[in-house]
Amino acid sequence: MQNIMNRKLVFKAIETALCAGAMLLWAASASADTVVTFQVDMTGAISNALFNPSTNGVVARGTFDGWATPGMTLTNNPKAANTNIYSGTFDDTSDANGATVNWQFAITTNGAIATFSSQADSDNYCLRLPATSGASTNAPLVFFDDDGAAQTNNITFQVDMGEQIILGTFVPGTQTLYCQGSFEGWSDTFQLTNNPAILHTNRLGAVSTNVYVGTYTLSPSPNAEEEYKYVIATGGNNAYETTTNSDPATGNRFFFNTNQTIPIVDYADLPVSPGVTNNVTFEIDMTTQIQVGNFNTNVNTVEIHGDFNSWGSGQTLTNNPGSSTPNLYSTVIQYMGAANAEHYFKYVIQPGTQWENVSAANSSGGNRYLFLLSTNGNLTNGPVYFSDATPSSLIDFVTVTNCMVTFTVNMTNAVGTDSVVFNTGDVVYINGLNNGVNNSFWTWGVLSAPSQYQMTNVPNTLLYSITLPVAQGQQDDLIYKYSINGNDDEAGFADNHERWIRSLPNYTMPVDTFGSQGAPTQTELPAGNLKIGVAGSKVNLSWLGRRGVHLQTATNLLSKGTVWTDQLQTDGTNLIVAPGGAAATNYSVGQGNLYYRLVGPN
Repeated sequence: MQNIMNRKLVFKAIETALCAGAMLLWAASASADTVVTFQVDMTGAISNALFNPSTNGVVARGTFDGWATPGMTLTNNPKAANTNIYSGTFDDTSDANGATVNWQFAITTNGAIATFSSQADSDNYCLRLPATSGASTNAPLVFFDDDGAAQTNNITFQVDMGEQIILGTFVPGTQTLYCQGSFEGWSDTFQLTNNPAILHTNRLGAVSTNVYVGTYTLSPSPNAEEEYKYVIATGGNNAYETTTNSDPATGNRFFFNTNQTIPIVDYADLPVSPGVTNNVTFEIDMTTQIQVGNFNTNVNTVEIHGDFNSWGSGQTLTNNPGSSTPNLYSTVIQYMGAANAEHYFKYVIQPGTQWENVSAANSSGGNRYLFLLSTNGNLTNGPVYFSDATPSSLIDFVTVTNCMVTFTVNMTNAVGTDSVVFNTGDVVYINGLNNGVNNSFWTWGVLSAPSQYQMTNVPNTLLYSITLPVAQGQQDDLIYKYSINGNDDEAGFADNHERWIRSLPNYTMPVDTFGSQGAPTQTELPAGNLKIGVAGSKVNLSWLGRRGVHLQTATNLLSKGTVWTDQLQTDGTNLIVAPGGAAATNYSVGQGNLYYRLVGPN
């Protein structure tokens, strides 16, 4: 979100229109009955010749009176110590109980508005009304145009980040928390830090030690109003909180300038939920990976990565070689968080940092997930197979020493997500098969792109090609991505191409189009798309083939007892699948009926 969306608007005509809109919004809530006293010191306005008590008047107008023109007349007390203070009381039945009343002051001449006040925060004044109907409140005494003698005050801000930490939207040590506002120019200059000595018990009864505080010294006019928001910063990107405890016209929090410690609030008004402690046992079966040579128990380890430590270093799982399940690896992780909260994780083989590919049925956004219990307790997640590859799916793996796979990408009209428009002077890379390991990505960046993954231009075209080894034990389902000049700029994070190796020992992938992830022609089915045609005396059949997928034929279709005959010669293991994935065969046209279907592991 851009800063301007979180700041006050400058022009009074616009502010008034926005506040009138806010009045209509609040009108849908229960009407209040709050007696509000407004007061303004005109001393500076008199000194600046803006206001003449003999010829001018003072009014207040706002959501309380529907922004009436000229507004409610304010009067002074000629016998008071300060005769320049003008005030007035209004029974506000327009703004809801507990809502925010907006208003501004104006100088009138002959009953017509001559000059609007100008506030330090460039907006209307705001005040939270009492929640109880029939109550009364006094608005702070301010100076017209906030032109009172400067008064130096220390303002201490406090915000509870507990729920944001639980949700993973704020990671201490990685992200920074700022308070931005009109008082400091809406910039990343005022950083807040955690004070673990503060224990905050919120309205839900949860106790948090994640209160962030900071004190700011400013010297505006007494009681000048300022607006602010809490901001999570990640690198150069700012995420502004959204809060209902704010000025409805701008969405900003507000305070009046006086020495004060602002009460603790929850970031984005989200309180920490009462937490639970769950000890989660994770179990993963590495049998298939061992059988295909992708996991050597003497060399490799398997780790779990996840939001339990903000996707930091992995935690190693261990097995019991002397048990009846020596290929089952496990570990226990303690979660402390909101009841029934969802958490994400994934398994990784080391060395090589080989992330598993989890099936869509078992993942959320490509990651495994679990839900904590509603109470304290223990739970077990698993056992599952690495990449969901069961022993029955050995056909889904490369079973030669190396399979040489050729990739080609069309760069016509290619534009990166970083707005780089491809031209023939740029370099094209492929990423995702680092050292022959599937779904293993080298570090993105112009300076870190390995030369062995630079693709070669096909002369007189905008096609770029490369042939790479896919190591034994890797899944046939390949995950990869292209790049202009080495940057991760083809598509968003984890938005990759997905295609299958359909024959061994060598295979040529269909031509990809840069930036076309998710299109039906770029994210392939494992097998299928059976098509039939007749050419002369032959029946021509074609399909997306691969090893383990073959045709079956039958002479009739019965509700029960249809006999299907395997045509094993059409299996991708025996029938070479052409570049692009097409398998095909011909059958002679016979006298009777012949029905066809595909069968395979998926």
